Amino acid sequence: MKLRIGTRGSKLALAQTKLVAERLEKEGYEVEIKTIKTAGDVMKDRPLHEFKGMGAFVRAIDTALANGEIDVAVHSYKDVPSQRVPGTKISAVLKRDSPCDALISRNGEKLEELCENAKLGTSSLRRRAQFSRLRKDLVFENLRGNLDTRLRKLREGLYDAIIVAEAGIQRLGLRMDYQSFPPDLIVPPPNQGIIAVATREGEEELVSFMNDQETWLSAQVERTIAKELGFGCAVPFGVYAELKANKVRVICEILAGKYLRIEETLERDSALNEAIEMARKLKHEG
Repeated sequence: MKLRIGTRGSKLALAQTKLVAERLEKEGYEVEIKTIKTAGDVMKDRPLHEFKGMGAFVRAIDTALANGEIDVAVHSYKDVPSQRVPGTKISAVLKRDSPCDALISRNGEKLEELCENAKLGTSSLRRRAQFSRLRKDLVFENLRGNLDTRLRKLREGLYDAIIVAEAGIQRLGLRMDYQSFPPDLIVPPPNQGIIAVATREGEEELVSFMNDQETWLSAQVERTIAKELGFGCAVPFGVYAELKANKVRVICEILAGKYLRIEETLERDSALNEAIEMARKLKHEG
């Protein structure tokens, strides 16, 4: 049986899709990869928070899935909005890679070693708010584009450093010096480091064999909190869930107006219900 896999055309997106394709091929499927341009790829001059939850890197691919132009879609789960294209669903997630943010500087400096008023490239409101708490003198400049583009702009001297997801560096096999920030210090956005695989409703069995159960639970806890809070890219916040010994440790941080941070340990079997209560507690405190 032949399966058509839809993805964005960046090197990182293709590297992620190759991981899924290899799993499908081991199951005996013949695979064809189709690249699809999304709104986020076309409108590169706009910060992501201006897209207001439209799924800038997702919707065009999921629409192609719903229309039968492809059979499977591969996404970075952090880009996937809660509201799906009708008839499609996330049917599997791969084992999570690093959830951490990474700082890459032009001359190899760490954050604390950067010059005063150093220029950091990022369009993320969350990253700006979090890194401002670590260094109040930093100057932030908008930076969009795939990882290759961001690294090129860094080399050209447009920034002293840039902030990216560590998982992207690792998936592309890039060898470079960078500073990684653990989730306790820089709380990542929901689902950072997770590759999601979508199918049409009723066709979940095509990819369900590759679903990592621990990552799935962590992802759903993070998405449950994010949905309950009602935030998108327009509000700086981070949430991270990690399964350890049948408990789910959760950190959530909100950096809009009053600074709020909460850490709780949830029971595995009731984690989603407890996550809702955790989010409601945060909203009440805000």
